[in-house]
Amino acid sequence: MCGNKKILFFQWNAFMQEGMEASLKRLGIEYDVFYYIFRDWDRDDEFVGIFRKHLKDGGYDRVLSVNFSPLISDVCQEQGITYVSWVYDAPLHIRKTSSLKNSCNIIFFFDCVQCDTYRKSGVEGARHLPLAVDCDVFSDEGVRRIISGRTAGRIQGQVPVKHDDDWYECDVSLVGKLYKSDYEYLLTPLSGYHRGYLEGMVEAQKKVYGGYFLGDMITDDLLDGLNKEYRAASQGKFTVCREELEFALGTEVTGRERFMALALLQNRCRVNLYSKDKDERLPNVSHKGYVDYYTQMPRVFRNSKINLNISLKLIQSGIPLRVLDVLGCKGFLITNYQPEIMEYFTPGQDLVVYEDIVDLVSKVEYYLIHEDERKAIAANGYNRCQEIFGFDDRMRTLLGM
Repeated sequence: MCGNKKILFFQWNAFMQEGMEASLKRLGIEYDVFYYIFRDWDRDDEFVGIFRKHLKDGGYDRVLSVNFSPLISDVCQEQGITYVSWVYDAPLHIRKTSSLKNSCNIIFFFDCVQCDTYRKSGVEGARHLPLAVDCDVFSDEGVRRIISGRTAGRIQGQVPVKHDDDWYECDVSLVGKLYKSDYEYLLTPLSGYHRGYLEGMVEAQKKVYGGYFLGDMITDDLLDGLNKEYRAASQGKFTVCREELEFALGTEVTGRERFMALALLQNRCRVNLYSKDKDERLPNVSHKGYVDYYTQMPRVFRNSKINLNISLKLIQSGIPLRVLDVLGCKGFLITNYQPEIMEYFTPGQDLVVYEDIVDLVSKVEYYLIHEDERKAIAANGYNRCQEIFGFDDRMRTLLGM
């Protein structure tokens, strides 16, 4: 399996690829890279033709990628090649879900509940594997190496804009989306009853930390009732499926939680938001815009006294990549509860877990004035990541070594 040029590493503008590639080199595994940006993850005839020929000419045993591509899977199925993918999204952003059941697939999900759900639906290749972090990639030397590689054209991505240290420094930072969902759009055509019902679901889920029930509340009767009103309002042109509705509700809950956290903190301390999203209701939050994952994000995490992780509600059990990113950059983290976090980390020792928004604000205020505790917890979290969240063990699992 690890002979000359038997692994094809498909790359796009994804996270984790630098750590995976560094691990392949450390493990002495020969591989080729195929880089491509899909126009459409579910249909791209140009890609299929190019990729099919590349696989035929290369003599590969298997293809490896971050996240699952239906197009890659279908070509691998056609040619009898194993396709290994490692998913960091929950849910998967694909429409062609039938490709998940191809016999060529070995699909590793970071979220145990997501993995079990797919296995129960007939995806026999579904496996569970927590994500990883390469602390060396995020180190100052690692960042300089990536910037140099991009400047020389050896590494994909733009050379980042330079900022002084004070651009990164703050009391509290949040890196990520504010989640402007389709929720309001979906509400518009509905009767008062259904608008109130969906709003009740959102508000109920928003108040529950450590439990997720939105999916169970989307019954067949509810979907039938909603789609009856959607068809009437659109002359039969619009309906919503279960997955679309659940995603809209889940992102709405997450957006409200992130907004509330920032709104309550903005007048208590210096808060930076690193995101393409803006919200005019947060005038005292310093909006910094998008930060590059490899070359700027590590400086954010190291220079913020407190980093927040407020997970997308649709991630039901797994440790989001953001948690490992912060800890792997030696950042101090306050995060919401996730069942798998408790399996690998000790709250109050490696990171801090909040119980609700009131508790989040209280813990931010506490750790801002307890610097020694904050630094000790950040150091423990970093050491824990180095011990059990490195890429080498994960790559051995991915490749069946």
